[in-house]
Amino acid sequence: MYIKTIPNILTFSRIIFVPFFIVFFYSNLFYYKLLSLILFFVCSLTDFLDGYLARKYNLVTTIGKFIDPLADKILILSAFFIIHNEYPDYIPFWMVLGILFRDILITSLRLFLKFKNKSLKTSILAKGKTLFQIIVIHLMLCMHVFNSFDNSLLTEYVFYTLMLLCVLFTVFSGLHYLFINLFN
Repeated sequence: MYIKTIPNILTFSRIIFVPFFIVFFYSNLFYYKLLSLILFFVCSLTDFLDGYLARKYNLVTTIGKFIDPLADKILILSAFFIIHNEYPDYIPFWMVLGILFRDILITSLRLFLKFKNKSLKTSILAKGKTLFQIIVIHLMLCMHVFNSFDNSLLTEYVFYTLMLLCVLFTVFSGLHYLFINLFN
């Protein structure tokens, strides 16, 4: 295997594993649900690992710069959509749409800048946003796997608040992207 392709293989694997993650999530069997959590965890690690390897060993490619953020969006939005579908009281649809809208906006900005022969300046806030989203999804997946969504007001409030923080962080990081790329 040619070493230069490893980060891109990790990135593409994240996209390939999403349908399996979704199928396992919806299973009634504990082991499949647990497998969905493990698969999401492994995909989260590939998100860190592909970027780390690409930067450390100077393996950054044009396709990798485009596909990596797209793979992140596919994984995270898939998780939010299926968790919303299963637990709509904990994740209202408008929150998922807010995250989706921000991702469409930033992807459009990336394509617009590419058309202008410019590259999108990355934002440290966006990396923090992704980490926060991944942590929240892991918490919700743990609750799902171990049947811990008890329909109590406290549980609903905690996860609603975490999702609200995700949405606010997501919107704020999107505004930061717009500012540093269009007005700076």
